[in-house]
Amino acid sequence: MGCGSSMETRSSVSELVPNAALRPQQNGADNVTNIVRQYVRLDEQISKMEGGCPGPRLATAEAWIEHLQAKRDAMLGLEGMPKTPLTPATNAGEARGEASEPLPLTLRSERTERNEIVANTPTNDLTQLAHNLGVIGDPRKASMHEDFFANLSESALYLLSIRYYGELLEHTKQRVKTLAASYAELNELYVNQDGIIAYISGGTYMTRLEESIDQQLESARDTRDKLGSALEQWRICGTLLRAAANSSTQALKQWRQLGRLIDPKQKLQSALDCRSLLHASLTSLEAAQLALPHVELRYMSHRQVLAVNHCNTYLITDISNAARYEHTSRVFNSYEASMSKTCTWLYDTFNKTLRRDFDKAEEAVRRLAKTLREHREEIFSAARK
Repeated sequence: MGCGSSMETRSSVSELVPNAALRPQQNGADNVTNIVRQYVRLDEQISKMEGGCPGPRLATAEAWIEHLQAKRDAMLGLEGMPKTPLTPATNAGEARGEASEPLPLTLRSERTERNEIVANTPTNDLTQLAHNLGVIGDPRKASMHEDFFANLSESALYLLSIRYYGELLEHTKQRVKTLAASYAELNELYVNQDGIIAYISGGTYMTRLEESIDQQLESARDTRDKLGSALEQWRICGTLLRAAANSSTQALKQWRQLGRLIDPKQKLQSALDCRSLLHASLTSLEAAQLALPHVELRYMSHRQVLAVNHCNTYLITDISNAARYEHTSRVFNSYEASMSKTCTWLYDTFNKTLRRDFDKAEEAVRRLAKTLREHREEIFSAARK
C-alpha cells in the first residue's frame, strides 16, 4: 500500500470492516459479481491515488516542518523548548474541520510576539535617519555613516529572515494538511478493500500465484514510495528556487528603476523594496539548499551569495556613490543570471533523473497491481460460486 504492506493492513483491520463488504448480501442479494466489482473498483481507485504517494510525501513534509521550526527557533534563541509533535491523525482531523489540539504556549506566544517584533523593524528609523543625514544624495555623508546604516540594515534583514521562515512554515503546514487529507482518504479505501478480501478469502492467499504477485507488488511499492519521498524533497527545493529566481528578477528591475529616480525619498523607498526582494531571494535560496542538502546546486557559489548579501547590507549608502552603484549593479545582474540558470538546471536534472526513475517505478506498480487485480477478480468469482 501507499506507505506500508497491504497484507499488514489487512491482518489488522479485517475484523473491523466486514459490514462494508457484506452490505450487498445483507440487502438480500447474494450477488458475488457485485462484491467482486466493488473490489475491482476500489483497487482501481487505490492504484490511482497511490501514484501521488501521499504517505511518503506527508512524512517528508512533516520532517521539513520540523527542520523549518528548528531553523526559526535557533534564530529566536528558542532551541530546546517543548513543542506538540505533528502527527498525521492531527492533520487529518484539521483537514476535516475537527477541533485540533491547542498549540503549545511557546508557539502561541511566538505568533503574537514575533509579529510585534517584525512590525517594529528598524526600517522606519532608517528611513528617517537617511533623510536627516542626507546620505542618499551626498557620497561624502554616505561614506561617513555607512557602517552605522549597515548595522541598521543587518538588524532589519535578520528580522525579515524570521518573518520569511515563519511564512515558509505556514505554507508547509497547509501542504501537510492537504497531504494528510489525501492519505486519510487512501487509508479509508484500503480498509474497505481489505474488508472485501477478508470476507471472500478469510484474509489468506487463495493461490500461490496471488501470493507471489502480491509480494512483488509490495516490493515495487516500497521502491516507488522511497522515490516518492525524494520527489517531495525536490518539489520543495524546486519551488523555493523558483521563488528565489522570481524575487531576484523583481529586485533587479527595482534596482534599475532606482537609477533613473531623482527624488531622494523615492530613491530610498525603491532601495528598501529592492533590499527586501533580494533578501527574500537569498532566504529562499538558503531554504532550498536546506531542503536538498546532498545536492550541490550548480551555477550558484557561496562566494556569490556572500557578495550579494554584502551589497544588500550596504545598499542604502551605496546609492549616492556612482562607482559603488555600478559595482552593486554588476553583482545583482550576475546573481539574477546565476539564479535563473540554477533554477533551470534543477528542473532539467529532476526531469532527466528522479522523474524518470519514479515514472518507471510507478509503471511497474501499476502493471503488477493490474495483474493482481485481474487474478483476484477471477479467483474471487470462482471461489464464491
